Amino acid sequence: MTIRKAHLALAAAMAASALISCKKDEDTTTLPYLDGTVSVDFEPALPEYILANDDTEYTMTPKGASHPDGLGVGYQWKVSPSESDSYTVTKEEDEDGDGAFAYNFADYNKDTLRTITVTCQAFADGYSSLSASYYVTVVNYGEKGSIQRAGYDFKNGSSVTDTRDGNKYLCYEAPDNKTWMQQNLAYAGASGEDAIGAPYMDAEAMSNVFGRFYTWNEATGGNAGSDGSAIQGICPDGWHIPSDDEWTELAEATMASVHTSWRDGLEEGETGLRNGEDWSRDGYRISKEFMAGEKLDPSVPDTDEDYDSDINYGKEARSATFNTDTELWPYVNEVGDPTNNSGISAIPAGYARRTNGLWSYNGVFEYAIFWTSSVDEATGKAICRVINNESPVVYKDARDKETFAASVRCVKD
Repeated sequence: MTIRKAHLALAAAMAASALISCKKDEDTTTLPYLDGTVSVDFEPALPEYILANDDTEYTMTPKGASHPDGLGVGYQWKVSPSESDSYTVTKEEDEDGDGAFAYNFADYNKDTLRTITVTCQAFADGYSSLSASYYVTVVNYGEKGSIQRAGYDFKNGSSVTDTRDGNKYLCYEAPDNKTWMQQNLAYAGASGEDAIGAPYMDAEAMSNVFGRFYTWNEATGGNAGSDGSAIQGICPDGWHIPSDDEWTELAEATMASVHTSWRDGLEEGETGLRNGEDWSRDGYRISKEFMAGEKLDPSVPDTDEDYDSDINYGKEARSATFNTDTELWPYVNEVGDPTNNSGISAIPAGYARRTNGLWSYNGVFEYAIFWTSSVDEATGKAICRVINNESPVVYKDARDKETFAASVRCVKD
């Protein structure tokens, strides 16, 4: 399986988060422009994602714009959405000062999950203004978090608390009769430069939303479970990193529980899926049984027009969402609806790479990738399982142990 970089235009709620758009503002009259390009220094640094109710106050200091005649430049700011649709002037063009602006996103936004735009505009009389816009997305985790319709049961479902950091994970008895975590591991160990793994886009607010990305060596401690031994690795006590055998047993049990015809044509003791190979079988769509989604139930009271419409259209299930508006697994005909009968509730968090100490992130909304504790004997690389949003197959891939980073699930011993 070749993993390609995502070239999709991501939905604003996910992808806009620290992109800078600098422009010379349009004007109906022909005016000369101020010199330079506006940019902003944030203190502390503005992450691409922040947690709901985060009451950090950010000081924003503009720079880069200048007056062609050496005169002063004014600055004004607008946060959208906010309590006001108008600009706040922090410096008139004939005043001294740096035009800095202080803002606490929680003052107005509180726990609303959405993308917020901060615009800084430099102006001077007789000149077209210059502006720069920055974006930050508010996220949360838990029952009212950013991930919804994923098959989670916060009220009645089982959970386990990681005593190392207090993180709580939903868990469930899967079709293979083993207890699996239903959410990606988010254990970071020490803080700062000594932290283990990385959250999406280096934003700690995403750690408990998508989980963290770990290299195989981080996940397993560099120990392979190819001999059948359970590798605890980064999992809490009493839990371990599943081997490729265990992942395959889960897939086999899931397909057999869903399809009465699954064993047709198989010899006694033979399985339809095999470890160390892609999970693929003619006539069956396997990936959708792992994708986060919720089954549609016609007996549910008619309180949700979209829900009723999906049922009337003949859909089996609907995709999990991120911040309400973004479907994590949009419908693809070859794949089908995300029925999630395995219970894994896979999130397409993508993958990461660490090069020279720096992280890069790719494949969000395209791939869910999970490490196994197994190693490919032919290459010596670590085996991972890959779910792609456009394929009914769950792929077996082998990746570098030190630079490629994926999500981790744990299985109870």
